[in-house]
Amino acid sequence: MAKTLAPLVARWLERGCTSADLARALLPGLLTPVHSTPAALRSRLERKLPPAPVPSCPATARCAECHDPVPRAGTCRSCTGFPVRTAAVGAGGTVTCGWVSRARDALRAARSVGPGFGSLLPTG
Repeated sequence: MAKTLAPLVARWLERGCTSADLARALLPGLLTPVHSTPAALRSRLERKLPPAPVPSCPATARCAECHDPVPRAGTCRSCTGFPVRTAAVGAGGTVTCGWVSRARDALRAARSVGPGFGSLLPTG
């Protein structure tokens, strides 16, 4: 019995639960008499398993002088005297304008449909 339940208990412990947490999850509200203790424990261990912990975001390094976020620990480019890099976007303005006009045309077409989807869109 213990060998079959041990992996389930291990999953609880991996998620940061203590023996007190296990006792609070397994013991309250048990029906008397318990016809199959292993089955009751297995069921509760599976049903009440706490969610897996969400991985935390990696800590952001800060500039030692101005405390701005930097990719690595140390000093940022502006504090060391190097020029600040700007991202080259290329033809971003043209691409954005093209998508905006497509979205505008799609909304206008949806409005002209009449009742249904078009009536849910704001007019004007």
